[in-house]
Amino acid sequence: MKEIILKNYGLHVIGEIKLSSHVFKLKCEEGYYVAKITSQKSLQNMYDSIETLNLSCFVHIIPNDHHEYLTSYRQQYLYLMPFIESGSQHLKEMKIQFYFETLAYLHGHSFYDMKVNQQYFHTLENDVLKVIQERMAYYEQMITNYENELYRSPSQWLLVMNYYRIYDALCLARQYLSQYMICVQNCRSIRICITYKNFDYQHISLKSKCLISLDYLEMDLPIYDIFDMYQKIPDILFDLDCLSQSYLKKFELREEEKLLLCCLMNIVPIIQLEHDEIDNIIKLSRLLYYLDSIHDFITQL
Repeated sequence: MKEIILKNYGLHVIGEIKLSSHVFKLKCEEGYYVAKITSQKSLQNMYDSIETLNLSCFVHIIPNDHHEYLTSYRQQYLYLMPFIESGSQHLKEMKIQFYFETLAYLHGHSFYDMKVNQQYFHTLENDVLKVIQERMAYYEQMITNYENELYRSPSQWLLVMNYYRIYDALCLARQYLSQYMICVQNCRSIRICITYKNFDYQHISLKSKCLISLDYLEMDLPIYDIFDMYQKIPDILFDLDCLSQSYLKKFELREEEKLLLCCLMNIVPIIQLEHDEIDNIIKLSRLLYYLDSIHDFITQL
């Protein structure tokens, strides 16, 4: 990697620390940098859009000597950025607030209406229905298996006693999907924007006021950033002030977007019960916590 960095960026690497399988912290004579490996060539176009729109919410990617943001590296690509500390993990509430504010800024400054035909909506409906049906079949099979057990474990009893809630949520997802299809029956466009889809506390720098990972940027519906976040960090579902104050009041969702988001949020995540009974209880408790939270989430929209 040293030779690649010197040849393409003119930086003299003294040492490197492997932070993950695709992230390296570099100590150079000129300062500290981070090199990230990606297979996503589309990042070049996405970052071009960020620069064109003059969006200030991301870490700066350093162009190479060919004025490109991606450099070929071992049949993949490498991009370079200055090293930025993500800050303390004890500032989670502040980071969540900043993240929602950043999403509102990002979505509000990058959206446009893209023309689609009705086939787009029917394809989306079929894809979502398929997921709902798969989740329904998955939990029905679990219940069938446990009902045939002569002696059920505590986690199996917990699932059997609360299965009706999983079933109700999936039925509600179908209802919201039907309402969505009615809402869009005369639509000829959808609103898309740059989406981040990579929430992680480590990706947020309060000091530099930016997001420091760019790996999953793409043009998509704005609601997918909200859905992605709550799927990854369901513990914040009871703390919705940030969603309301920092996002929804700054970037207003359209009615059809709200309906689709309500549908997606009611598609119950899959949990897999293993041999560790304590772990199984924790998984189920989190699932029930998620189900408790959905109603309050939807009332915020």
